[in-house]
Amino acid sequence: MTQRSLRSVLFFLVIFSLSLIAATPLMAQEGTLDGQLLDARTGQPLPGVTLYIPELDRGTASDVDGQFSIDRLPYGEYTLRLSSVGYQTRHLPLPIHDEQVSLTLDLEEDLVGLGELIVTGQGQGLERYRLSTNVTAITGNEIDRLPTLRLDQILQSNLSNAQVRFTSGEPGTASLIRGRGVVSALTATTPVVYIDGVRVDQTTGFNLYQGTGGSQSSALADIPVENIERIEVVSGGAATTLYGSDAANGVIQIFTKHGTSGASRFELETVLGQTHGTRDYLRYDETGDILFTPGIVQQYRLSGSGGSDQVQYSFSGSMSGDEGVLPNNDQVRHSLRTSLQARVRENVHYRGSFAFASHEFSRDWNGNSSGSPLDVDKALFGNPESWDDSDYQARKEYILGYLAESDMSEDVKRYQTSQQLEVEILPELTARVVAGVDARQSGQFLYDTNAAQIAYGFEPPGTTDSGRLSEASRNFLGLTLEGTLRHETDWRRWNLISQAGGQVFRNDERQVRITAEGVPDGSRLAGSGSSTSGSNFRRTLINYGGYWLENLGYDNRYFLELAMRVDQNSAFGETIPAQLYPKVGTVWNLAGEPALRDAFESIRVSTLRLRGNLGWAGNFPTPFSNEVLASIRPFLDGQAIEFGTAGDEALRPERTRTLEAGLDLGVFRDRVILEASWYRSETEDALFRAPFPPSSGLGSALQNVGTIENHGIELATRINVLRTRDANVGIRGSLNTLHNQVTDNGGTSPFAIGGFGFLGSWVDEGHSVGHFRGNRPEYGAGGSIQDVQFDVPLGSPLPDYFGSLGVTADWRSWSLVASADYQLGAQGINMDEILRYINGAQDGRIPDQAVQDSGGNYTIFSSEWVEDTDYLKVRLLSIGYEFPESWLAGGFRSLSLAFTASHPFNWTRSKFDPEVSGQGVARGQGEIGVGGFGLGTLSSPRQYTFRIRAGF
Repeated sequence: MTQRSLRSVLFFLVIFSLSLIAATPLMAQEGTLDGQLLDARTGQPLPGVTLYIPELDRGTASDVDGQFSIDRLPYGEYTLRLSSVGYQTRHLPLPIHDEQVSLTLDLEEDLVGLGELIVTGQGQGLERYRLSTNVTAITGNEIDRLPTLRLDQILQSNLSNAQVRFTSGEPGTASLIRGRGVVSALTATTPVVYIDGVRVDQTTGFNLYQGTGGSQSSALADIPVENIERIEVVSGGAATTLYGSDAANGVIQIFTKHGTSGASRFELETVLGQTHGTRDYLRYDETGDILFTPGIVQQYRLSGSGGSDQVQYSFSGSMSGDEGVLPNNDQVRHSLRTSLQARVRENVHYRGSFAFASHEFSRDWNGNSSGSPLDVDKALFGNPESWDDSDYQARKEYILGYLAESDMSEDVKRYQTSQQLEVEILPELTARVVAGVDARQSGQFLYDTNAAQIAYGFEPPGTTDSGRLSEASRNFLGLTLEGTLRHETDWRRWNLISQAGGQVFRNDERQVRITAEGVPDGSRLAGSGSSTSGSNFRRTLINYGGYWLENLGYDNRYFLELAMRVDQNSAFGETIPAQLYPKVGTVWNLAGEPALRDAFESIRVSTLRLRGNLGWAGNFPTPFSNEVLASIRPFLDGQAIEFGTAGDEALRPERTRTLEAGLDLGVFRDRVILEASWYRSETEDALFRAPFPPSSGLGSALQNVGTIENHGIELATRINVLRTRDANVGIRGSLNTLHNQVTDNGGTSPFAIGGFGFLGSWVDEGHSVGHFRGNRPEYGAGGSIQDVQFDVPLGSPLPDYFGSLGVTADWRSWSLVASADYQLGAQGINMDEILRYINGAQDGRIPDQAVQDSGGNYTIFSSEWVEDTDYLKVRLLSIGYEFPESWLAGGFRSLSLAFTASHPFNWTRSKFDPEVSGQGVARGQGEIGVGGFGLGTLSSPRQYTFRIRAGF
């Protein structure tokens, strides 16, 4: 090597070494951020808090101990955003100039909830303060306080602007959920239900359902409530626009837990207690003495969560049993829900959930049916108050004997799954795809032995071949597919969020029913009967549509919402074009106005937001009612063809237009919160069963001819009476007004939607949907019948006012929860009293002279059995104790005890339970039911349970 070459090599080595020396500190210019997140009031660790650095598009979430860590952060000045459900979002400066930056941060509770993300009605999440509509959010903490496995019980304890009424205490039966009035005279008031973005079945009963005299099974009763993180509820109105042609009754959306990073944590819960029959509404003490026996209730639940920064999981499973209070009222539940989320790549996020539920139960005949246990209270066996001891024992043996000869059971299996994939295409553009399945299989079995038929009086003593068997099944398969694009952009003081998406829902139903007569004792096979018959039902329904939404904000004070849904459905006629559902809304955050800030502070106003919106939603017609169909029936070993569905080629969905205005007010640093809304909705093209001219021979057909109006005010308040580190006391209350009226019947005649011929639930112009009609007697001197007004309005099952009350209190390790609800201004029909009158046990409400004048025609006394149904019911009382961590050992991280009383107290004006509905639930699958008929139905039993929950 030449000297010149050697100098070149040495020069290169020197320069390379100096470069390495210089590069060493540059490569080291990265730091790690770690620390812990705490609740500002209690000092407790906060798991699941999202930490995000927008300048670097980096983030993480705190683990179950509130710990967090983000590594490889280049030196510099950044902003750290902290957000979590139920807490105020924080933005704070984040300087990274050291290799290790450790912080202890806290979050204040968001008492108004304006910072929380709302999904329902928005496609993807938007902060509440940007929304012109009112959405009720139920958090996981509120759900965890309730010892229940039923969705309707969770809703009842937490909804301020909707009624959730238990129509029966029988297992598996339906609840009546009603928000902003009754918008349809055709369809049930139950909202659409989603779980993790997948639409699920919420049907009450089904077309080939084995009736039990009044009560019907509900698909809501077996939705597994395991592992729920949050529930969002919209009672109806403009917020449901994006859900289209079957969302006018509102939307319930359930979101499941997906776990947090950190070591695996598990929780074991055991609930033991007793169920007692509610005697408040029984006419005779003997009824409860004969029928009610305290039943053991028990529940066992195991849950767990954990994971890494890349993958998190969560699961919960439970087993429960309830012996009930009647001979045939037991039930057993098994349920499991698992969830998983994973960051597949830096910009790809996966979420999946799977649920299984098994619900097996039995129940008795009820309502207006022979063999009902409550026949005792209807005085079917005479007045029990006149029995002596021997009569009592004989009646008891007889009644319990024939109850043992009947088997009425149902077995439900349900599978649900949701699969979601979210891709960040660009920092401001995100795509999401949701696919899911809801499969529900329901099998009903009814078997009355020969002894039961004889006891009912249907067959003479000694009969050996009169057993009756019936078996019905419904298989439902619902498929959901949805795709959404979301774009967010900022320009100076403007912010624009744009969303567009499309959805496809497909529902397949298969129903079969077999009935056998003359089944011999000992056999449970239809083929052993002397005669059998069967029927089946098949239906496939497809709905598809797209939506678009714009949310424009200026200076975080002014917001404008614009949205549109386009829908098409196989239930419409082929000649009906796609349906359009628009929405417009606006929000003004007055508390954010700089010119008003000082004035608001002087009067202690911390939050003041005005909002208003106008939107449309719909309700499906009964599928294929647009088609002209013939009915083919067996006749003389052949077939006979007659008119079936008359059809209407112009059939289209009902359209409900809702105008809403409201305000959100917080004073004294949001210690006192008021939410107020006024709404007016009008259902156009309401579906009524309009008659054809008699000469056509077609009877009636479903037609878009009616108009229904609802309007009211919704007031809800929350007052934080005390908030310290050791104590927290909050009270809440709500008041809702309701006015419902059919403003136009399109020239059709009044028609019944429930009840009986002499006293039913009707639809007619100028009255509420389902108002009562019957006869009203007028009495003269001595109680004689002077006159009778026939077929006149007698009241409405819809209340003028309703609402809820609640208290939550925490003091150190103790906690208290209480909830109640009420209604005023509604009426109901005491059908049990009518049957007692027929059976000769008149209670004196009708003058004796009038009874003689009637000549045995009880139908002229219809109005006498219509009663005011004002009530206040305490739904839940619970006292709990959390053991201090310093007391725990053996690997336990938490241990708590709780005592709960469900349905402990009732105050009502009516002599019957105003919630139980009997004939007023629904006449057919998915059809309207407004309640109001108290008829031989078990009231919700009282439960007293003790719960122990341990975490490890």
